[in-house]
Amino acid sequence: MKTVMLVDDSNSIRNLIKNALVGEYNVVEAENGEDALAKLKGAGGVDFFLFDVNMPKMDGITLLGEVRKLPGYGSTPILMLTTETKDELRQKGRELGASGWIVKPFETDKLMAAMRKLLA
Repeated sequence: MKTVMLVDDSNSIRNLIKNALVGEYNVVEAENGEDALAKLKGAGGVDFFLFDVNMPKMDGITLLGEVRKLPGYGSTPILMLTTETKDELRQKGRELGASGWIVKPFETDKLMAAMRKLLA
């Protein structure tokens, strides 16, 4: 079973997504970028990442850049989840290696379809 790291400061969003993923994926949760980096060191391998953009302590764009620097994660799929629609932010995400961008609110079946496509 593939492992997904879900990083969002909203507990309700994490629960919503985790409930959609459980059974199909192992889920590692983190509430911000700093928490994610700490958990990533002990998580073993992560096959897919879901990052919120706006979070305290370390935002998703910064986290994206940090994860891309780590050995073994240069091409791991990373979907950005956000309410942000600014083109500059999307461009920065693309430059840092984001695999895709999903705007909140979203339907979990569309999220799952995007994940399956990126993992194929």
